[in-house]
Amino acid sequence: MDALCLVLLSILLLAGVSAVVTHTKWPYRAPCAALCLWLAGCVAALTGLLTATYTTVVHFEETVQHQIFRLPIDLTAVLVAWVFAGRVLREYIRIHRKGTQRRRRHLTLLALFGKTVHHLQAVILPSRQPLAYSVPGPDGGHAVISDCVLAEFTREEVDSVLAHERAHLRQRHHLLTQFSDAWCAALPKRTFAVRFAERFHGLIEMRADCAASVRCGRHATASALARMAYDKSPEPDSGSGCPVAARRRHLLTNDRCCSSLTASTVFCVACAVAIAPAVLAAAGVLAAACAWICH
Repeated sequence: MDALCLVLLSILLLAGVSAVVTHTKWPYRAPCAALCLWLAGCVAALTGLLTATYTTVVHFEETVQHQIFRLPIDLTAVLVAWVFAGRVLREYIRIHRKGTQRRRRHLTLLALFGKTVHHLQAVILPSRQPLAYSVPGPDGGHAVISDCVLAEFTREEVDSVLAHERAHLRQRHHLLTQFSDAWCAALPKRTFAVRFAERFHGLIEMRADCAASVRCGRHATASALARMAYDKSPEPDSGSGCPVAARRRHLLTNDRCCSSLTASTVFCVACAVAIAPAVLAAAGVLAAACAWICH
């Protein structure tokens, strides 16, 4: 397969999975599978680009001799793709540096105003509002909650809130969100980028919800989520576009996270997407080898 086709395949796979994750509703039913699908698209795009570059370099002399008019097209496609990849990398470095500086300053503030509670493995901040977040950093980072949560929430709800934040730290979700933000910053279409960022961040939160529900139970996790969002409705509105309602609905309607047929199907599709460029490139090499042997 020539370089142009590989580059186009990479673009198609990454753009396709990004559009599917952004514009369809099923990711809220299988958040882990949706995240896996998008990461598979990224792996496929990078594999296709590397293969296209390798093909261009290895067959450069042959292309010059027999397909001189095709060479500029292949070179342009590969160079444009690498320029975009470089732009994503530059944005990621910028976002990562800013995030590191911001977290370092925030850790200083936590040392001044927060109180570390060792048996909870959390930092407690004085606040009249229920707050909970995580701050990545040395020694695994810190889970932070307000004293309002300790005073007003049940023990099971407090445990689920802490499990949610620890899942963010343990699974390094900040690196995923930084990468998705870099991808969005490199895109020319801002409307799509904003929608994708909102969906991706929502899926990350749902992934942490899944981890909390495994440890503390889905009902306690859904109850804590509702209280954190000041949602007093007993059941989430199925027609609401609110991300919190979607998260509660996913917790209350699924005994296990991503155990549905939809999730299983998407995981299989993700595997197929991830290996597609490599399989096609291998098929091209095999065809060339067969032709050489037959001659």
